[in-house]
Amino acid sequence: MLRTLVRPANAVFEVNLGAIQANFQVISALVGPHVRVAAVVKSDAYGLGLVKIARALINAGCDLLFVANLDEALLLRSSHVDGLIAVFWDDLAKFGRSYRSNGLIPVVNNCAQLEAVMATRTQPYFLNVETGFSRFGLTFSDVRRAYLSGTFDRFPPSVVLSHLACSERVADQTNILQRNRFRTIYDLLRPASGSLAASAGVWLGKSYHFDMVRVGSALYGLNDAGIQPNPLQPVAGLRARILDVRNVARRESVGYGATFRTDRNSRVAIAGIGFKNGLPWACANKISVRIAGYLAPVIGTICMEYIVVDITDVPEALSSPGTFVTLLNEDFTVDDLATSVGANPAELLTRLGAGCTRRYLNSC
Repeated sequence: MLRTLVRPANAVFEVNLGAIQANFQVISALVGPHVRVAAVVKSDAYGLGLVKIARALINAGCDLLFVANLDEALLLRSSHVDGLIAVFWDDLAKFGRSYRSNGLIPVVNNCAQLEAVMATRTQPYFLNVETGFSRFGLTFSDVRRAYLSGTFDRFPPSVVLSHLACSERVADQTNILQRNRFRTIYDLLRPASGSLAASAGVWLGKSYHFDMVRVGSALYGLNDAGIQPNPLQPVAGLRARILDVRNVARRESVGYGATFRTDRNSRVAIAGIGFKNGLPWACANKISVRIAGYLAPVIGTICMEYIVVDITDVPEALSSPGTFVTLLNEDFTVDDLATSVGANPAELLTRLGAGCTRRYLNSC
């Protein structure tokens, strides 16, 4: 019988659950007691682990979770996660029974989905309206037609929502345009709740908050709006194990394409993380790692499972095989990494969280 080998993790992604809970409280205090803060935990909670993150947020006082699809919703229910769960997208006509039997709230994104929920009228639903994002949502013409036909009188949505396209740019006039369009639909339908702002949108002011905000990236420490001083706590840490150490002579090349050549006799470490784990190829020759207080540059290309680090200036006793190097911590966050390599912070977070072995801090 073949046995599975159990090896220590080479790339470890640390998730601080206490920091996520603290960020939820920051957003709650910002919007005030009369605005509900819903948590967006789609895409496996941005790669951080859906069930763990959902439980942490519920323990922090969150009572509404948004997931990407029915699979994520059913995973939460099978893991005994209570509370309200809204599903951004799935086939309502085909899976309506699953929604109803598991107490899930569908987000209606088009006229066909609206017809599907109207066919049963047995569960609450959220109505997504298009105000300038051009992704999902009923247009104003769709809403007007349904309104005049009496659809919303017979079965009104409990929440009307939309999504801002440029909320991270405070001065962008698109925000005002979308807010005004949303206000028109909100005043027409008069739902129990309206929701326009997501993470960056909460910083645009109270006129964007309506009755509920839907927060994802801010909970996970991403400062999309660039607020300074940053009120959000960093959530993610990233470490990689040194697998080997070797000497490289002056003027020798390192890695694919010889993108780096040593300018001195060097000592280098091969650490167990690469683009397989979500570390961008663009990090090559642009970032440094931390080893016991020392900064050591990443040199050469990012390989599928490895990086090369110049540890010439790091004492050998601190950089032997088995030692961990730190890529992300409170001093160099996902936002900082994204800025360094010209990447999207949410994409980095999702890929790193999914590609590394996760460890949870302040577990609850």
